Amino acid sequence: MKGNWKKWLLTGLMLVAPAARGATVWEPKVRLTAEERYDDDLRLGDGAAGGQLMTKLTPRLGVEGGDGRLKLDGFYAADLLMRHGSGKVTLDHRAGLEAHHVLTRRLKVDSAVRVFRVTDPSSLPRDGLARSTSPTFFTQANLSATARTTERLDVRAGYKFEAVRILESGQQAGYAHTPSLEAWYRSTRRLSLGLEYRYQGFLYQGDLAQANGVAAGLRYRLTRPTTLLVRAGPVYYVGANGLERGWVPRVNLELQREGELLDVGVAVGHDLVGASGFANAVWADYASLILARRFTQRFNAFGAASFFRNGRAPDQQWGVFSGSPLVSQGYALSGGVEYRINRRVAAQGAVDRIAQVGVAETAGAADLTRNVFAVRLVVTPW
Repeated sequence: MKGNWKKWLLTGLMLVAPAARGATVWEPKVRLTAEERYDDDLRLGDGAAGGQLMTKLTPRLGVEGGDGRLKLDGFYAADLLMRHGSGKVTLDHRAGLEAHHVLTRRLKVDSAVRVFRVTDPSSLPRDGLARSTSPTFFTQANLSATARTTERLDVRAGYKFEAVRILESGQQAGYAHTPSLEAWYRSTRRLSLGLEYRYQGFLYQGDLAQANGVAAGLRYRLTRPTTLLVRAGPVYYVGANGLERGWVPRVNLELQREGELLDVGVAVGHDLVGASGFANAVWADYASLILARRFTQRFNAFGAASFFRNGRAPDQQWGVFSGSPLVSQGYALSGGVEYRINRRVAAQGAVDRIAQVGVAETAGAADLTRNVFAVRLVVTPW
């Protein structure tokens, strides 16, 4: 029976996923990360001063499959964190599924869903830092269809859904619904021009706030591995009570470079966001930089930096950079190195710092500043 378990697993996947029955390749993915860290975040300890040494184990199970038209990628990961000082143990859950389906030569559908149940809210993939110290449930889903109407014009209809629930007594879930429609025209081989309409519905505690916006876009390929994306336009916001309303500028700039030795990602912008768990909507300023440098086939380094500001929509206290009880702001820094011992085993060292330099009165949390020093062993059997 040795070696036959893969055949049984793949057969089971084919039976439970009839939509992908035509897939020619199914490949299971397994990864185990063992981490020893020092973390001085008091939220994760027992309230004692100073930090703690912790052991973190993260098994990750996934599967990839596809054929010439369909590609599926799904995973589930558990984060088991054991604190040596307090003896406290927590278990977090993460799962995701992506699907890309080329229906015809001119029509494709993309979808993705991610679900998180975490005791560390700062680990969520959201704009800004955590606004609460309590465990949090978060989900995000995207669905889009892109049609090539002419050789130069693409039209895309999309829908994005977010939900968050701070898991403490008296808290209610917050939701953000974001349908959109956009068109992109390729004027040259390097330059594309776009136009987008976007609706946002922010639902919290039974109250619905809404925003309508239009934006012009520009996508330009600076070099073969480097692309610049710019969006800008006005957004009109109406609060749940109808009294809070006003115009908000939407600006987004992204620079992406994926090269053989160097990857760079830059994002800067101002927008309205929702599903925060404490308000219908907030304005958000954000800036981030991500770098990855491969020195050899075995050794690489990575780093990231980000800054954010949040406040009540549409623009309350936006121009106040210190001392405002309505504005929360902070930053995050991280860096590390990785050495690949062989094809299946890699060792990593990383340092992270997260700082909340201003806390809004609605945050319901004290200072969230933390430092993490970690060493990891990543094993990928297949």
